[in-house]
Order: sequence, then C-alpha cells, then structure tokens
Amino acid sequence: MSDASVSQIDRPVGKTAVKSALQKAALTLLAERGMSFSIREVAKLARVNHGLVHRHFGSKEALLSAAIAERNEALRLQVQSNSSPMDLTVQAGPVTAVILARLILDDATSLIGDHIATAAIVDHTALRVADTDPLTPAHRAALANAIVLGWTVFGGYAMQAAGATTSKEAESALRTMVDRLLSGQPISAHR
Repeated sequence: MSDASVSQIDRPVGKTAVKSALQKAALTLLAERGMSFSIREVAKLARVNHGLVHRHFGSKEALLSAAIAERNEALRLQVQSNSSPMDLTVQAGPVTAVILARLILDDATSLIGDHIATAAIVDHTALRVADTDPLTPAHRAALANAIVLGWTVFGGYAMQAAGATTSKEAESALRTMVDRLLSGQPISAHR
C-alpha cells in the first residue's frame, strides 16, 4: 500500500498525535519482532511520513526510549494507585511483559532507562515488609515481577506443556502468591 492510498482522515495530525502514533507503532513492532524493524515500518504503521521519526525523535533508539519511558511512567502511576502487578502487564496496546522480554533477548535493555515502575513496586512493598523479614522489599518486588512477567509471556505455553487448561483457580493462585510477596506476608507452600 502506498502512502498516497492511505486516507488523510486516518493519519494522525499535530505533533502530539504524531508522536503518540509513532510510539505506539514502535512498541507494537517491538512486541511482535524485537528490534528487527525499520523506521520506515514504524512510520507506515503509524500512518505518517518516515521523516517525522527523525524530526521528533532523531533515531529508532530514541523513539523506543521515549515510548518505553512513557509506558514506565504510566505503570508507575498505576502502581501508586495500588494496581496489582498482575494487572499492569496487560494494559492497552502491546503487552509490557512481551516488550521487556524482547528487549532482554535483543540485548537492548539500555533503552529502558530508569526502572521507575519497578522502583514504585519496591516502594509500595517497603511499606508492608517488616524490618526483620529476610526478604527485602527489593527481593519481594523482583520475585513478584519475575512471576508476573514469566506468567504473562510463558503461562499459556507452560499450562499447555503440563497438560492443564488455564483456569480462574490458577490465575487466583498466582495472584495470591504475588499479593503475599508484595504485602510482606510469609511465603510458604501451605495457605
């Protein structure tokens, strides 16, 4: 499809709309293919001229850094409003956990910048963890993140490989584990 065949009505208009469309398109492609995409592909998906990537961001890496920073800030605000990390991985748009997995696999974690969403989870957990707990708030947040991210990316495969079907009970058990980690409750094999 040529640029001329795309309706002018479908194109984002204005600096804010163009930047937002480019960021969303870049994250979508990152989730689908990792770092293996071009600026032209981002622009085509965003329905804008590829020169606008350079005008607004300068490079693919700067575009991704800006998009990831915006996503992290939104996640930080959600953590501060007491959203569960289980809910944070499935927000609108490309799945955050898949984006993170792609960045790790492509050795591109330098694009993440500050880990403000994770820092917010650590701060949130610190309010609930006793000073005598052998697991620090950072340990608990890291374990909870690993569980949630792993489940989000590999949960379906793991359930299929185990011959199980996804169920409300499995999701509930997972949520309980994460909630116990982040609320400072003892971690045990028994409820």
